[in-house]
Amino acid sequence: MITRAVAEEIAARWARSESEQRGYGCEPVLAEFELGYVFWTRVRTEPGDGARTVIDRETGAVSTWPALPPEDIAALYRDRRPRPPGTVDPSVALVRLTRRRPSPTTVAHLSVGARTFRAQGAKGDQEINHHPLVAAYLATVPPDARVRGVERHAELIALSDALHEAGRRITVDDARSLLIEADFQAFLVRESGDPVGGQQVRPCETCIGALVDFALLPWSDLAYTTEWRHGSDRIPEPGRFPHEVARTLAGGGWMDVGPYDVLGAAAIDGAVTASGNRLTPFPAARRAVADFPGVRCGRRGPGARRAIRLLTLDPVPGAYQAAVLNEFAEVIGERVFPIGIEGTDALVVIDERERVFVLDQAGEWYVGPTLDEALVGLLTGDGPAHRLHDDGTW
Repeated sequence: MITRAVAEEIAARWARSESEQRGYGCEPVLAEFELGYVFWTRVRTEPGDGARTVIDRETGAVSTWPALPPEDIAALYRDRRPRPPGTVDPSVALVRLTRRRPSPTTVAHLSVGARTFRAQGAKGDQEINHHPLVAAYLATVPPDARVRGVERHAELIALSDALHEAGRRITVDDARSLLIEADFQAFLVRESGDPVGGQQVRPCETCIGALVDFALLPWSDLAYTTEWRHGSDRIPEPGRFPHEVARTLAGGGWMDVGPYDVLGAAAIDGAVTASGNRLTPFPAARRAVADFPGVRCGRRGPGARRAIRLLTLDPVPGAYQAAVLNEFAEVIGERVFPIGIEGTDALVVIDERERVFVLDQAGEWYVGPTLDEALVGLLTGDGPAHRLHDDGTW
């Protein structure tokens, strides 16, 4: 149940975000009717402006409507009230929006005939109710080949939503027949100013396998899931890491360049600039970036306990998410700084105590108490991968 107070907090947050994007203040306006709330902002008149958003009081489902008076939208909503999604609880994401920005996340669009299913990564403490066919597929994927948190990914949620609407008794062959002509796309959601925001993104390796199996993607896309184990025996610091981890890092460009080298310093400066001077580097961040400036780890595939993904150690891409990182710092009580990207979408960050976290569409994950331990975990599929709860614990 979404109360008036929660709806007002959400409206205020959306208005602040719109103000940041437009560069001037936008006033939130909220109108209430028996089924929910109509939200819009008062802004300068610009072409394309004027959409209204409805928050369903009972389910938390969000929908967009034309710029009509609230009473007209309420009448339309009574007649055309959208069916709530069957896979996730939209109210969880809405309540989270009162405290946290949604990015970094992914939004998936799945169009089946005239019906479009939209989903974003499921963060927050909630149970994911996948359609039995999707749950059955995931059960066939060995744990060591599953991407961390994949059950929360937007791509699988959109797929489950479409199958929920088709019914619980649908067979795999029926599902493939239904989806073979469907259109599927996924997009990165980032803060304003991030150059990758809104770009199409390739799903993770586990999602690709599922989408191919259900005929949403061509079999050729399985090429993006093949195992890679690129490395080099020119290891600059023998004994610092297990041999396979050291080989992977060396193959990606790890060199013995000394602390606070020129490349690391330039990367730190680039990240601070990309953040709009909203991020401040601290000793643990400087050491992390200086040790592995621009290293691109070419290892992908099954790991010890979960799948290994490609890892790029570069602080600049994540620095555009400065507002998100500063919010996350408040949650854990320590400043954070970006150090890399996992896959194509997940931000890898380090805090002042040298703990390492990954922020992705499934939530925030604690992956190691030190940089070296985190790198071992990420590059072997071993080590901790604890999702942070809504209260900041893990």
